[in-house]
Amino acid sequence: MGGVERVEYANTLRGIAAVCVLISHYAGVFWKRPEAVAALLHIPAAQVTMPGYLAWLHPSSHLDWGPFGVGVFFLVSGFVIPFSLRNASCPAFLIGRFFRIVPLYAAGFSISLAALWIVGRYFGVEWPFGFKEVLVHYIPGIRDLLWSTNIDGVIWTLEIEMKFYLVCAAAIVWFRRKSPLVFVVPAVLAVIGLYVAGQLQFWQASAPAAYRFGLGLTHAIPYLVFMFIGTLFHFLHTRSLRAELALFIGTSLFAMFAWLLMTGVFSGEATLLWSYVLATLLFGFAASFPRCFRATRLGNFFADISYPLYAIHGVAGYVALRLLLDAGVATWASLAVTTAAALALAWLLHVAIEVPSDRLGKRLARRLQFGAAAPDAASEPAIHGQAG
Repeated sequence: MGGVERVEYANTLRGIAAVCVLISHYAGVFWKRPEAVAALLHIPAAQVTMPGYLAWLHPSSHLDWGPFGVGVFFLVSGFVIPFSLRNASCPAFLIGRFFRIVPLYAAGFSISLAALWIVGRYFGVEWPFGFKEVLVHYIPGIRDLLWSTNIDGVIWTLEIEMKFYLVCAAAIVWFRRKSPLVFVVPAVLAVIGLYVAGQLQFWQASAPAAYRFGLGLTHAIPYLVFMFIGTLFHFLHTRSLRAELALFIGTSLFAMFAWLLMTGVFSGEATLLWSYVLATLLFGFAASFPRCFRATRLGNFFADISYPLYAIHGVAGYVALRLLLDAGVATWASLAVTTAAALALAWLLHVAIEVPSDRLGKRLARRLQFGAAAPDAASEPAIHGQAG
């Protein structure tokens, strides 16, 4: 596996993943789970029925577009992060990742807060969050370990991303050497996850802080293991593994992911396994037939705005849909306006915040190489991992 087209397929998949998550929330969750949307927005539940013209988007209970899109995002991150580790020092890598993720998310989360304030005023509901609950969202990766309120419903994936960066930074020597020992890391994580899951009941009674930390850890670890499947595709892409060994490792990784997901306090999420199976199959298909996923203007547009779209579409989109429907706007028009507004706002955030902050992070990272060779821009793929 090699060549520019391989980069193109991963970039195209980012755009596909973003569209899938958008479909899940605007054409699925809002209509099928109005109580969940109401709980997220802290307002009365809407009396809505899914329009018939949206039903065809949900042909099987085994495919949930949200987890499917998130799964693709995770695999893309697992695939591209080793490129960033190739020439960077550990501090440089982490600085670059911080500026890649945090400024844009902070802006997107602020928009979500504004939307929650607006809809709260509309329904006469008091502000439901404390200062600490809000503040902890501005540094993704901490909230889940405190098991604090998830205000926007999407931060959990970014928290897993941040943990993946830390794990990869800890194993940076193996990544640079393209050593198969990299795949010892998810095995160790799985053992830790199973141990912590077994201690939760004891900690719940005797150590509340450890219990909350353990909840966050046991929720994140299955997905961290899953992301290493993307890393496995990277090793195949760079011809660093034999196909036979890769098959064994890939099967083992997915088995660990499924096992972790089916055990413990979050075993209910095992119902989403088929969506992650399908996400893995899509990634494998794209890696095998990259010409089917060549870059296009439309594909590049959705890839470019995939992260800002993911960050802002949820709460703000639900609020827009609810207010438009309450105002008597037709369902199709409400969906069209909300989707168009989300795409426009995502593009604006991409141009105004994501691109400048990413450039700043790269400049700072170059100053922190600490003896590592400066990244060769020509050798870096034109994609950067993010989740969903």
